[in-house]
Amino acid sequence: MSAPVIVAFYGGLGEIGCNMASVEVDGRIALIDVGLTFPDAEHFGIDLILPNWVTLRERADDVHCAVITHGHEDHMGALPFFLREFPAVPVYSTRLTLGLIAAKLEEHPDVAADLREVEAGERIRTGPFDIEFVAVTHSIPDGLAIAFHTPHGTILHSGDFKLDQTPIDGRVTDLPHLSSLGDEGVALLLADSTNADQPGHVPSERQIGKTLRDVFAAARGRIVVTTFASHVHRVQQVVDAAVGVGRKVCFVGRSMVRNMPIARDLGYLTYGDDHVVDMGEVERLPRDGAVLICTGSQGEPYAALSLMAAGQHRQVKLEPGDSVVMASSVIPGNESAIYRSINGLFRQGANVVHKGIADVHVSGHAAADELKFFHNIVRASAFVPVHGEYRHLIAHARLAVETGTPPDQVFVCEDGNTVVLTDGKVSRGESFPPGKVFVDGLGVGDVGNAVLRDREKLSSEGICVAVVVLDQHARLVGEPEVVQQGVIYSAEQSVLLDLAAKVLSDELRRGDGESDPAVIRRMTSTVLGRFWRDQTGRRPVILPLLVET
Repeated sequence: MSAPVIVAFYGGLGEIGCNMASVEVDGRIALIDVGLTFPDAEHFGIDLILPNWVTLRERADDVHCAVITHGHEDHMGALPFFLREFPAVPVYSTRLTLGLIAAKLEEHPDVAADLREVEAGERIRTGPFDIEFVAVTHSIPDGLAIAFHTPHGTILHSGDFKLDQTPIDGRVTDLPHLSSLGDEGVALLLADSTNADQPGHVPSERQIGKTLRDVFAAARGRIVVTTFASHVHRVQQVVDAAVGVGRKVCFVGRSMVRNMPIARDLGYLTYGDDHVVDMGEVERLPRDGAVLICTGSQGEPYAALSLMAAGQHRQVKLEPGDSVVMASSVIPGNESAIYRSINGLFRQGANVVHKGIADVHVSGHAAADELKFFHNIVRASAFVPVHGEYRHLIAHARLAVETGTPPDQVFVCEDGNTVVLTDGKVSRGESFPPGKVFVDGLGVGDVGNAVLRDREKLSSEGICVAVVVLDQHARLVGEPEVVQQGVIYSAEQSVLLDLAAKVLSDELRRGDGESDPAVIRRMTSTVLGRFWRDQTGRRPVILPLLVET
């Protein structure tokens, strides 16, 4: 009898983003997605957040391959960093997903990649893995569900999906294929939980087209549409609506400019050369002559739309009468940034159309009734909800029980958990330390929670620097110099700083017999910390600098 099959979760459970799991068969490991997430307000200065694959690093020779379900950043964005450490690991996915991965890797010329194309409906064998690929509909073309046929039963991962019966490209979720897998027997299902707490069905992407056509027909000034640079179907509808009213299209923003030609060259996006212009040509057109399709739907600080909303975009200046269509969802945590952009757009005089007032966005994730239908087709013996915050996972677990999965075979897991498949039965396995790796500039993993706590304190309380000059016997020479940044700004700050220096000087002179620099630094921090707390109620970061003469 072969060893049990182990499924481990590195990211994406209890959160939106950083999706990464593994399936281990006979001591070899296949990864399902290697995604990232973007920082929020609590991640001071951080650029990207990656899953922590340190446990894989210890078993590098056992990592056999990675299978990517689709081309969204939260499922493939961490690959450049992963492949830097695991260069020999082949990556399997569909044509568009690999095209987006290849474009991303161009920004990392030191990273080698073995990219291998597969198609929906295909079944491959590599090492101990027998993998089958199933077409699913999502908000990006070429999405996949993945079935691992193992010695202990079939494991099916849904990928991100919905049951849109009229998708823009006609590629529906392959329900007959999923049903055949259910007939053969699915021992363990892992399925998208993002909209598990939303009743009903998600509307078809096609309904967005009518809204766009109506908005474009009524607009008199320039039109700006913002959406995700990976949402090829949404962009196609924007292009079609623009062409329908006689306007040219201009792509704005690095990822939009990069991704759309790739999608067109691979046959996933259709437009004529005469329909697209660059920014230089836009300025020569009348204001009702162009539609700009840009990034920044989530209020990202330096994205194109955010700069337009602040009046700081170098090339695009909005005027009263212009229209801005925000054709995207609000990702939890981004609300304040998005509303800041909307307010800024209104200040520029633009008419803003968003999901709250018009049908300009539909989700790419199945709602509750679609999930019930999915469970009834697959009829899995055991279930682990994936891809979602904890509330989503709980809601999806309840749906699984409602549709017949035994309650003791429904496992709500979190990052760092494992489940074990043995002879068609699933049980909880050993856990491992989860975590996240922060990317800050050129540094990967060199910023941890302690640094973030310091940055948070600096942002909220400021910093006080004390320069203390000592002679060779560690006696104070002259008076300390105390400066601050971000603690207080008033006409009295010089008085406070002089008083802080005197208090510190008196305390250090009382301890002139102390010669240990570490003790002097600690004394300086304690004295100034107490001073600022008593005088202002604030607790700045205290930085003692000892200078020996």
